[in-house]
Amino acid sequence: MTDTLESIMAEIRSRINTEDTETSVSSDEIQSLIENTQIVMPAGGKGTRIRAETQSEGINKVMIEINNESMIEKAVSDYSDIGIKKFAILTGFLAEEVEDHLGDGSKWGVEIKYSRDPGGKKVGNAGAILHALNNGTIDDSMVSIVHNPDDVIVGLDRPYGEIFLEGHAKGRKNGCIATFVVVPTSPFQYSGMVIEKGIVKDVTKYPPIAIPAHTGITVFDPEVYTYFRDLVSLEVESSFENVVCPVITSKNKMFAINISSGSWIPVNDLKGLETVRKKLKE
Repeated sequence: MTDTLESIMAEIRSRINTEDTETSVSSDEIQSLIENTQIVMPAGGKGTRIRAETQSEGINKVMIEINNESMIEKAVSDYSDIGIKKFAILTGFLAEEVEDHLGDGSKWGVEIKYSRDPGGKKVGNAGAILHALNNGTIDDSMVSIVHNPDDVIVGLDRPYGEIFLEGHAKGRKNGCIATFVVVPTSPFQYSGMVIEKGIVKDVTKYPPIAIPAHTGITVFDPEVYTYFRDLVSLEVESSFENVVCPVITSKNKMFAINISSGSWIPVNDLKGLETVRKKLKE
């Protein structure tokens, strides 16, 4: 029987992405984590491509409206709905507009603090988190869910904040201090195919590729902040995915949980924006 792209991808997934189905977490454990968790939202990027496509050059990307509210408002609302009370917004581009847009958080019954990029220079998400730790915007005694607001989550059967913290609690029981939220597959942008000695045996348009993809959402225990302080510099622009997470992974302390691929919509271009608006209306 000739292999198809689908069968090959299924085999790859079985080898590189197996989930923890044995560790259990109680609702009390999840609630305890909720009470000790803060949300950290990087919101300093220009998002040049999508702002040009939407003719929205004068606003920060995370303030683009998706369903009678901005992307960042949706994220704040979703997390506040499960009882999370503290938010740290990391600003840079059009910082004042973002701060005026959200205010102090009283609209959602939460506390919002802001940390602007130091000296107005770009330091990346790793530097922005380090700076916020240094100035006290991020409470270094609390768990952090780092969530880019333009990575929109829709369509899960439970509040996604609870799902992330349940997964992180499982990771803790397996000796981990950080958790990646991933999707098991992501679409290939072109037609994919299986080729044997130059002969195309199978072709599929936009096939799902069975490689776990990071959704831009990561959960950190307080222990991780030491890694930021030891590894990250405010003199260069860097991402924690490149600087901090590989070190944690090398110590077998990085966990991962899967959410359904269709529930993650990265709003990087007009197609992503239209997709998330359509799903939210549905």
